[in-house]
Amino acid sequence: MFSQLLAGGIVSFLNFGIHALITGAIVLATGNMAAHTGRLHVFPRVAALMTVTMACLMCAHVCEIALWAAFYEIANVKTDFTAAFEFAFENYTALGYGDTVPPEGKRLMGPIASLNGLLLIGWSVAIIFEVMRMAELQIGRDDKDTS
Repeated sequence: MFSQLLAGGIVSFLNFGIHALITGAIVLATGNMAAHTGRLHVFPRVAALMTVTMACLMCAHVCEIALWAAFYEIANVKTDFTAAFEFAFENYTALGYGDTVPPEGKRLMGPIASLNGLLLIGWSVAIIFEVMRMAELQIGRDDKDTS
């Protein structure tokens, strides 16, 4: 059990690193985009900010799921990468169809991946709200400048 917790913790820690890097990239990208779209109307500005944010977050989550799939492959939890990726995706999103289960002695990997995925999805929601808040503050500031 301890080895499963340790291995799952290491993969989770690596995923937190991926998410932190993407968060930094989103902060930089949305800051630059907000500065360059200042003359546009509210709708295209917010749409552009949210599109960049969502695309970055989707890429981050797919990379994180791929990391779990690679770990499952290395740890012999699944026999081929396609099955490992499907298993990782189901667990990361806490969907858990239950159609596949890891072998005996590796059953803790699924719940660890689910907890990791839930934390990272929650982090993504916080990023989305922060980008929307930033856009709202910038738009409010622009409205005061024109009056």
